Amino acid sequence: MAGLHRILIVEDNQELRNLYQMYLREHGFEVSTAVDGEDALDKARAYEPELIFLDIMMPKIDGLDVLKVLRHDATYKCTKAKIVILTNLGDSGRLNDDLRQDMDGYIIKAEIVLEDLIRVINSFGTPAPATQG
Repeated sequence: MAGLHRILIVEDNQELRNLYQMYLREHGFEVSTAVDGEDALDKARAYEPELIFLDIMMPKIDGLDVLKVLRHDATYKCTKAKIVILTNLGDSGRLNDDLRQDMDGYIIKAEIVLEDLIRVINSFGTPAPATQG
């Protein structure tokens, strides 16, 4: 099936990570998760996601460094994946022009509602898969 259906969620907050994963799975997406920047790189290489929701402030490797690696190192097979940054209001100032070119969008975590995840996916021209039930 074409589209953005294989998603990687990179979030160090376990509650948010589990919530996003459960919501997207309920909407028919295949979802994997990573707990920090190092885990994100390992999972990205193995999972080859089509879309990545990437937190900025994480242990081990900062999300912005992960973004640069995924965009510019072809061994991760994510140079064409859509990457959406998950940020807090204070983090958005760290998104300089170079980083903005590497990402496909961002969501401010303090303002997120779960439906925003689907809206972002749909904004790339890929409708959410039909839910089963």
